[in-house]
Amino acid sequence: MRIGHCALNIEKNYAMLTQGQKKRLPALALLRCACLLPFLIPLPSAPAPPPELPGEELTDQQIFSVKRGRGDGGATAIDTAAAKAARAGRPWLEEAMSTWNAQPLSVQMAADETIVPYGKGGLFIPTYTETNSEPDIEVFDLRGGLVASSEPGRTLTLEPGEYRVALGSGSKQQRIVKNIKIEEGAKRPLAPDWSGLVIDVVDEQGIALKGEYELVRIDEFDPYGRGYGASIELGETVKAWILKPGIYKILGAGEGYNTLTNFVTVRLMPGELTTFLLIQDPSDFRIRGGGTIHLAPTARLTSNWRFGVNIGINTQFNAEIDHEAAIAASAFTLGGLIDAWLLYRKKPVEWSTRLRLDEGINLADDKLENMVNNPDRLLVSSIFIWRILNWLGPYARAESNTKFFDSKIRRGKEIGFSFTDAGYVFDEAAGLDTSQVYMVEPAFSPLIVELGAGVNFDLTTRRYFEAKARLGAGGNYSRYDDRHRIIEDRRVKYVSEDSLEQKSVVSNSIVLYPEERVNIFEVGPQTSLGATVRIGALGSAEGEFKLFAPLQRLSRPDFEFNGTLSWRLHRSLNLDYTYRQSLKQPTELDAPVHTSTHGIWLRLHYSSR
Repeated sequence: MRIGHCALNIEKNYAMLTQGQKKRLPALALLRCACLLPFLIPLPSAPAPPPELPGEELTDQQIFSVKRGRGDGGATAIDTAAAKAARAGRPWLEEAMSTWNAQPLSVQMAADETIVPYGKGGLFIPTYTETNSEPDIEVFDLRGGLVASSEPGRTLTLEPGEYRVALGSGSKQQRIVKNIKIEEGAKRPLAPDWSGLVIDVVDEQGIALKGEYELVRIDEFDPYGRGYGASIELGETVKAWILKPGIYKILGAGEGYNTLTNFVTVRLMPGELTTFLLIQDPSDFRIRGGGTIHLAPTARLTSNWRFGVNIGINTQFNAEIDHEAAIAASAFTLGGLIDAWLLYRKKPVEWSTRLRLDEGINLADDKLENMVNNPDRLLVSSIFIWRILNWLGPYARAESNTKFFDSKIRRGKEIGFSFTDAGYVFDEAAGLDTSQVYMVEPAFSPLIVELGAGVNFDLTTRRYFEAKARLGAGGNYSRYDDRHRIIEDRRVKYVSEDSLEQKSVVSNSIVLYPEERVNIFEVGPQTSLGATVRIGALGSAEGEFKLFAPLQRLSRPDFEFNGTLSWRLHRSLNLDYTYRQSLKQPTELDAPVHTSTHGIWLRLHYSSR
């Protein structure tokens, strides 16, 4: 239509030309041909679209879908197809991964640099903790032969085929077993539906304690053995339990499984890491409480720096009036706590500094001279750890511990305070002090400063055998001013055994023994070695040996040994034996200590549920 329309317009224009213009007809003919020429030349066909680029087009939503703020300031990674497949049909997994101390599954896989050789496949099992404090993973073929083992968070390269993966804490029968199929050229993640548990043990002041406890699964009354806290000041980390989801009971060491005292419980959910705070008495390791709370929540300064502070104040006033006897008594208490810390973490370096001030004022009968400060503690500690490898970490630490106020004691119904001399002989010259409160030690005494450095080794973490060691050197300085110590009245000696008056005074008073100012400085090597052996489902043996040998008394070192043997005689019957020995041989201040204890527990547990 357009070609014909163009030719018709040219014809009309030609008829309207003048005679002179028509003489130029050849030129117009050429013009007419020029108009038709573009439409007469055959046009090439439209080009085919280019082939699509290989792979999947990434959107911003996909690229940033797994960005998470974690301990190192967050990470951004592409969510691989393998990680998507692992989460397919598992909407709970994304929420569960937010409880991990480590990065999410996809970020861990992206960071792993293991190359899968040609003709093999890869298996990736994530880690829940940043320090890789979890039991090793073992891979068996269908005949039961061990094919490979590794710590979680790394890719295992395997021949294509079917395997069984064993992971988790406890004996061989208690471990979690998964059937997998490895395909050539594929790197497959194993979606975690097991649970992780980290138990931080502290005393009632929130100070890390290397306590002792037992872990039992309630529904099956299945004991998993003993666990311990960590000596944070020595660069140790708490080992993580990897368990089947369920409800677990945390018991005081040696307690019966059906006990209704000295225990707490915790529920573990699939895929989650639960951090549990266990509070124990340092003297006997009895459980005072516990729960899934974070003792030291932190705010972020930068990607690698964090800080935190807890401030608490409590006050109480009591008044008691005996109207018949016309006696009135009142008491006022004021307590305060400041706990602050500063953390730096950037692999492989960790550094933390803590300041703790715990003060209390107890005032009786509105008299300032009767004021007692309890508690009264100032603690400053700092530790630096360089984790060269997951199993190797040099450390250095420093700690200072003292108090601000005079230490005082208040007598109760006793008639007063009596004294002895350096030989425990009753001091007649000092007589009897009938004050309500007596100062037994001045402020800033004792002053204790400790320094140490060394290296922690995780020698092996096999299922059936674990061993760790620590080598280092430490030193401490202690200053004690002139003070008094409370002693039992049976230790008092008399100039004359017939002195009934003196004996009566002593038996009805608080007896104080004088101690002179002393400075103690000790420095020397220190080491420890711990091991655990598991013999299938039959039992286990574990022990730890510690040694400190100050240069001033290399021939008289301090040492401590703890050992436990456990036999599982039946599903519901366990036999445990413990042995402990402690030897301390200081040259000053305290008398030498040399004790040993034995314990045997035969525990029968049964429940109808």
